[in-house]
Amino acid sequence: MHMGLHHLHNHATMRIGTSFVRRRCALATARGRARLEEEALAALNGVLDPALARCKRLAVQPDATVAVKLEFRSGAMRRGAVEAAAAAAIEALPWARRSSVESTLSRPRSFMGSNAPPSLRHVGALVGISSCKGGVGKSTVAVNLAYALATQGGRVGLLDADVHGPSLPSLVRLPPGSLPLRQDAQTRLLAPAEADGVRLMSYGFVGKGASSGAVPAAVMRGPMVGKTVGQ
Repeated sequence: MHMGLHHLHNHATMRIGTSFVRRRCALATARGRARLEEEALAALNGVLDPALARCKRLAVQPDATVAVKLEFRSGAMRRGAVEAAAAAAIEALPWARRSSVESTLSRPRSFMGSNAPPSLRHVGALVGISSCKGGVGKSTVAVNLAYALATQGGRVGLLDADVHGPSLPSLVRLPPGSLPLRQDAQTRLLAPAEADGVRLMSYGFVGKGASSGAVPAAVMRGPMVGKTVGQ
């Protein structure tokens, strides 16, 4: 029984060694490296979420180094952790000597497509927080979500669309000198305030008395509210 197990162990070792040598020999030819690139890409796809990142380029070098370039679809994620997982997946391949992983961030396409105004052409996603009932925590959820995404590395803007009783001025303290908001000379649009990396816009920042610390509110009908939010 002991001799049989020893024989099986030697046979398995020989089979693994033969496979290793075969892959090493494949590094000497372009066709062989192409096959290894397919193997490396399969390993990489096992750790990448296609909704968040994709492999933009992968190349196996003659010295068994695997060079990888990833493209992230959003900045609101821990890119370092994904890069480390990709490197580990590549280096787990028996023939790979080392890995080189780089990454870029894709330019977001507007969620409005070709109909987007200039100010929204590079806004890739819109998340709406709403409820038909007041006092349920819409603003709290929106603020926490915005800052959580910003902490992950995303570029985030937060719009308080409540003109009847804006709450953003009460939830986020702006740096001194943020108000009044400044108007862009070319677009005539008001530049948003910014606090801790998140851009903020609220009727509470532009209404009457906002600069003096008051939290303004307005009595408006539907069409006027829609126009104000659109601006």
